[in-house]
Amino acid sequence: MPANMAFNRLLAAWRRLWGSVAFRLTLNYSLLATGTTAFLLIFAYGKIVDLLQVQFSRQVILAANRLATHHDLQGLEALQKEVSQLLSDQTDIDTEMYLLSARTGHVLVGNLEFIPLAEPDGPASPIELLKETDSPMLLNVLREGMPVTGLLTLRELTDGSVLVVGRDIADMREIQTLIGNAVIAATLVAMFLVLVGTTIFRRELRQRVEAIRDTALRVGTGELTRRIPDVDETDEFVQLRYDINHMLDRIESLMTGVRNVSDSIAHNLRTPLARVLARLDKARKGSGDPREMMAAMDAASAELMELITVSEKLLLIAEAESGVQRQNFTPISLKKLLNDVFELYEPVASELGIILECRARDILVPADADLLAGAITNLIDNAFKYAGAGSHILMQASQQNGTARITVRDNGPGVPAEHLGKLGERFYRVTPDTPGFGLGLASVRAVVTLHGGQIDFRNMNPGLSVDIALPRANITEQ
Repeated sequence: MPANMAFNRLLAAWRRLWGSVAFRLTLNYSLLATGTTAFLLIFAYGKIVDLLQVQFSRQVILAANRLATHHDLQGLEALQKEVSQLLSDQTDIDTEMYLLSARTGHVLVGNLEFIPLAEPDGPASPIELLKETDSPMLLNVLREGMPVTGLLTLRELTDGSVLVVGRDIADMREIQTLIGNAVIAATLVAMFLVLVGTTIFRRELRQRVEAIRDTALRVGTGELTRRIPDVDETDEFVQLRYDINHMLDRIESLMTGVRNVSDSIAHNLRTPLARVLARLDKARKGSGDPREMMAAMDAASAELMELITVSEKLLLIAEAESGVQRQNFTPISLKKLLNDVFELYEPVASELGIILECRARDILVPADADLLAGAITNLIDNAFKYAGAGSHILMQASQQNGTARITVRDNGPGVPAEHLGKLGERFYRVTPDTPGFGLGLASVRAVVTLHGGQIDFRNMNPGLSVDIALPRANITEQ
């Protein structure tokens, strides 16, 4: 039972580790690096073993060729003395192998005995096996009565005698074993370092993410002012912290705006609704005069129409801020757009004694024509309302610093400097006594923002200038 509990705890701990993305990524890349290193070590091991075998083979071949040449020059008896000398000179006594046999098969000199082969289908003896190849080969033999593995080559001499030269490969095997153990040890150390490094990296990453998770948790519970604290380190999470904090600032701003809008809607709509209710109640309790009833109904209808207008402007602002209308963008001509607005307002301007002027170059911008025209008419309505009769209002389309600019300018009283920064906020009015709900400029700002532009309000002394900068689609001068 305790063994099962320990196993379950280990299994649960492994599942927690494996559930970490940082752990999996680090483990996978570390295993890839370890596998690559192990492959390179094994490849190097194979090459080193091949090189050792080639070197041993070259030594054996050179020794065999030298002794065969000695035989050709001085005869069998001299060769026998030479082999005896090599076996008794105490040089390489642990590795050298020699066997010289006469044509009859009688062993003349040597420290080598062959072990009979156990393969029934193979050559009759190791001698015949050596005769079939010119390259040295590995065979199990007896050297001075001790079983060893040797790298052997055979030379058939001119008088029919046979010379076998070999070398004990124990040294080569020791080197192979040493290198193999080094490869295994390096692989095991690398695996250990992988596990340690993965654990450390996961812990470091968790510490980096902990502040982000804590901030997200607290923001989710309503602490909108909570931000990810800055750290001294410069790593990949610095930009992430900045982006998340910027996002949280934007969310807080939007939530504050929503609360303000909700409060403003409740405040601004309650008054007209109360007036409508009071008039209808007065008409209901009145004398029943049809004219009074009709006047009350007309007043109520007018109030309700204003509320409908407010609702439509709020919907327009919401749609513009959501960006849904961007799918309707097409290149439009500012010259044609401003001329259409001019033709619409010029008769009204003449009746009011207002000079309305239009100067427009043919500039193309990607836009929703209806939304942009609505924004310009809002600006013209405001200019008519605040500049008054006898004023001069200019509509202008131009290009400046690679952007298209729309300007609506009047020579009226302008706006006090302390109010310029608040123009375009929902329900904000410079003069609260003036009829309206303060949504006209708010809708203009939303439309301009939707089009990727900027709006700027400036006092011209006299008058107010509203400048809208929009990105261009193309520019053609006429």
